[in-house]
Amino acid sequence: MNYEFYLDFPPTVNNYYVKTNRGIYISQKGRKYRHLVAEGINGQMPGVHITEPMLLEVILYPPDLRKRDLDNYMKSLLDAITQAGLWEDDSLINQLFIYRGEKIAGSGKVFCKIGPAAPVLPKDYRL
Repeated sequence: MNYEFYLDFPPTVNNYYVKTNRGIYISQKGRKYRHLVAEGINGQMPGVHITEPMLLEVILYPPDLRKRDLDNYMKSLLDAITQAGLWEDDSLINQLFIYRGEKIAGSGKVFCKIGPAAPVLPKDYRL
């Protein structure tokens, strides 16, 4: 299993959720992003549904040169991909690599590459 696809740049986790007196909900921006991801995945990889452990590589191409913590974008990206039905659950990701790409003016982009999970060293392995 090897898959590659592009998506729109995700909102930061700070903009993905909204906190109210009634609880924490996905924001309007988050719902819009979920919709864009579902369209992108269904358009690029129709019918694919992953149920095996995987390795995921993500390259975030930001829309501008502001300072960004890459990890703040992963929650919204992975939740949107899960919601789109590409994989059973993001707990299937055994290895996750995040890279910062060059600026893509406008809305930015995300490149994702999925492959089979690599072997993991046993817990008693010594270097």
